[in-house]
Amino acid sequence: MGVNNMRHGMERRTLIGGALATGLAGALPGRLLAAAPDGRLFKCTEFLRRAPGMTPDAFLAHWEKERAPLLLGLKGLRGLIFNRVIRERSPDAPHDGIIEMWFADEAAYTHAFGAADEQLIGALADDLPHFAAGDPMGLFTREVSIRIPNSKPGNAKRIGLVGRNPGTTEDQFFREWRTVHAKEAANQPGLAGYVLNMRAGPRLPDLPWDGYAQLWWTDWPAFEAASRAIHATVGARLHFFHAHQLYYVDEFVALALQGRFG
Repeated sequence: MGVNNMRHGMERRTLIGGALATGLAGALPGRLLAAAPDGRLFKCTEFLRRAPGMTPDAFLAHWEKERAPLLLGLKGLRGLIFNRVIRERSPDAPHDGIIEMWFADEAAYTHAFGAADEQLIGALADDLPHFAAGDPMGLFTREVSIRIPNSKPGNAKRIGLVGRNPGTTEDQFFREWRTVHAKEAANQPGLAGYVLNMRAGPRLPDLPWDGYAQLWWTDWPAFEAASRAIHATVGARLHFFHAHQLYYVDEFVALALQGRFG
């Protein structure tokens, strides 16, 4: 979804989420939940590339010092997370950062930008090219919790964009993703958290994505151990998707989503 498709007809109202960052740490074993939509929260996720000449450290610093104070002025924001892509683990990833923003519903999302002070909107628009290169790719989703940690999730996180196979209907794909594929993936050892993000609204013709999965492990050694344990079966599971793209990230919580992690 390009930026123009996320503006809802409002000039200068496109932005990338961000706020003061604090790292997540520590996790207790997760508890497996019935996979059902999590309330009515509406989620906007943006995948972006950092501005030309900007290092990963400068990318995070700009997030904290420049973008955060502006975005904290958005009314109705329920949760905000910044994921900085780890290049050593994601060398071919087409994006450098992933922003997650939660609102009560789509109307609240639209209102957050439509009712924002013009000075704030202008400052966000002016700042964008100093933070990101080109238009971010955006997705609107609703979450389905497969495994929610009893405490904060671990420090190791993966985000995986997925798209359904040709000939598979949207309803069939979402049902099988939730009840078959996710159930199998949740059995891997060391998994601290697992959330599906199912696309809300129509899929644009130029994008293959129907949503994305988020998985947390307590730390990277736990992830490596899990990867070895499921190596023989992961290929078969990936055949469920027509398209997929993996991002390994460092997660920074800007605004904690109340009740999200137990």
